[in-house]
Amino acid sequence: MAFGGRISGSRELQSRLRAMGELKPTLTRIGLVSVAEAKRLVPRRTGNLGRTIRVGEVTSDHVDVVAGGRLSVGYAAAVEFGTRAHTIVPRKAKVLAWGGPRTLGGRLKKGGKPQFFAKRVHHPGTRAKPYLIPGLHEGVRAISGFIIDAWNRGA
Repeated sequence: MAFGGRISGSRELQSRLRAMGELKPTLTRIGLVSVAEAKRLVPRRTGNLGRTIRVGEVTSDHVDVVAGGRLSVGYAAAVEFGTRAHTIVPRKAKVLAWGGPRTLGGRLKKGGKPQFFAKRVHHPGTRAKPYLIPGLHEGVRAISGFIIDAWNRGA
């Protein structure tokens, strides 16, 4: 499942953009700048989340910038908004195992053995690390000069 962001105040922006004529090229440009900024802001560990940030659907009145939903990245929203404290209970295995030598992606290295075991674990949650919504805001801000020039030209 992909996660996307929207900007508040977009209705006012859309009314101004409609006066300029064809919006699809402008919205595409906003989307591309937003994607570049979101990729710059995204927290890096393996780089998988950053590779899933992309421009989604572009129509005459909106552009979608989405993250996740591919490459087994289902945690895009959890990174953006954080998570609450919760209890982790294994589904199939009888115990949870962790520790030992790990790859950068978190998997147990070949031949490695886990060091710790538990039937359930209380996870304290994670703090939010916003990247997509600030990227959208920066995309609109960065392109605002172009929008103002087009507005003043009457295009």
